[in-house]
Amino acid sequence: MNKLLAGKMMRFSGSRAGGLEKIVSLLHPFLLALYPTLFLYAYNINYFKESVLVIPLLISLISTGIILLINWLIFRKLTVAAIITSLFVFFFFSYGRIKEPVKNIGFNLGNVFISPDKILFAVILTLFGFIIFWLVSGKRDLTKINKAISIFSLFLVIMAVCNTVSFEIKRGRIQLSNLGKDASQFSDPRSTQTPDIYYFILDRYDGDPTLKDYGFDNSSFINFLKSKGFYIASNSTSNYPKTFLSLASTLNMEYLDFLTLATNGGASADESIVTPLIQNNKVIQFLKSRGYSYIHVGSGWNPTRFNPYADRNFVMSGGRYPFADEFTNGLLQTTIAAPILKKIYPDRTAISQDPKNNEFRSRILYEFSVFDQIPKMAEPKFVFAHILIPHDPYVLGKDCEPLVEGTVVSRPNVENYVNQLQCANKKTEETIEKILADSKQMPIIIIQADEGQMPIKNPIPPNLAWGQASDASIREKFPILNAYLLPNQETNSLYLSITPVNSFRILFNSYFGTDYSLLPDKNIIFEDGNNLYKFIDVTKRVKNLLK
Repeated sequence: MNKLLAGKMMRFSGSRAGGLEKIVSLLHPFLLALYPTLFLYAYNINYFKESVLVIPLLISLISTGIILLINWLIFRKLTVAAIITSLFVFFFFSYGRIKEPVKNIGFNLGNVFISPDKILFAVILTLFGFIIFWLVSGKRDLTKINKAISIFSLFLVIMAVCNTVSFEIKRGRIQLSNLGKDASQFSDPRSTQTPDIYYFILDRYDGDPTLKDYGFDNSSFINFLKSKGFYIASNSTSNYPKTFLSLASTLNMEYLDFLTLATNGGASADESIVTPLIQNNKVIQFLKSRGYSYIHVGSGWNPTRFNPYADRNFVMSGGRYPFADEFTNGLLQTTIAAPILKKIYPDRTAISQDPKNNEFRSRILYEFSVFDQIPKMAEPKFVFAHILIPHDPYVLGKDCEPLVEGTVVSRPNVENYVNQLQCANKKTEETIEKILADSKQMPIIIIQADEGQMPIKNPIPPNLAWGQASDASIREKFPILNAYLLPNQETNSLYLSITPVNSFRILFNSYFGTDYSLLPDKNIIFEDGNNLYKFIDVTKRVKNLLK
């Protein structure tokens, strides 16, 4: 009787051990599939919100499950199938990092060029085949290997999650996620005037004082704008020295002082805190409440790549990674899918060695190209276009010809910047002509920089330490392009030194009968990259420097 009971207990223990072994075998492929996405997010947590994780994680888990099932059907051993699946996941997500040291290695074999991708593919396939042969040949106990891989992969995931959770607790991002969603501050007078409104942000387009310091005369472009009826605010300066602050301020028609208190005295390195302020801003709320459709022309920068509040988004989908946001693009770039997708979706202007440069160039050209369609769409509409030009990297010449890296590095950065700015002029002139020709009613157009170029001649200290920036750096950074086409309105309300925070206050007062008072035109820097919301008012300093 005791022997029978002992036998049952052993079989029960054995079945429990077998079940646990199966769970352990199933664990590590999924953990390894989660880790690359979680690691990339933890590493770039300052720039993205948690929502970017959902699609990559779901696709990774589902794909891993399918691969695991296929391997089990082939090899009929769960331990073998799990290890092979984890091996595949590892090579898939690590391909870009493995390739980095050998990316410049290649040779000709007769008339065929053997690229680094082909060499690496061959090496990986050979290694993969050898490991599979070792796993399936002979009777090996793989239990310990499975446990070791599971423990290691669990450790990686826990580390990535802990880094993320720790950041969220310290920075208080969760508590800040609902900022900027109150539309109750608007006055509500109606107007029969509903002209289309185009708002162009030409990223880092310097004002005339800086361009003159660079030895460039921009009068040809300025005269073109004047000939079309634009008012040029020639003494305009940016309110903030970074895009995320500048756009949040301009599109909500207010300064961001409240963020200092909301971030424990400004001690935060998290740019994505202001993403809700950019995407669901007061300008959009105001215009949509008055019957405007919101048309969003997406950039390559995550907060303005796609806007969930838009009635229509124009987002480049024919590039290297179709329908992928900035985060997923970065993730895919590290995988074995990158060279495959490059073949499926070739970019005809892809002459750069760095695929990021090719995508950057394609996106700029795409954004300008959509204005073949937008002016013909039903009115009224508010069109927001954030175009990363003349912002570096420098990928376009002054006639918008694509540039390779070798050409760029052979020239001074001032020359590269001015050349790309001239391309911006060329494309902007073409776009304005299209808008004016295809609009049934004279539109409102604002062409504005969010900030000046990062100082080329007078670089700031490392880690964006604006609090330690020299007078020369401040003077080089703050002047911006700022031009207004306000049809059927007197431009008395505009003035040469207007800053972006007042742009829509004046526009709404002029066309919608509101009574927004104008704010003082301020120039505000932050202490450094770890204290983005610890603001320092440098208005007097900027004015004195630009006298």
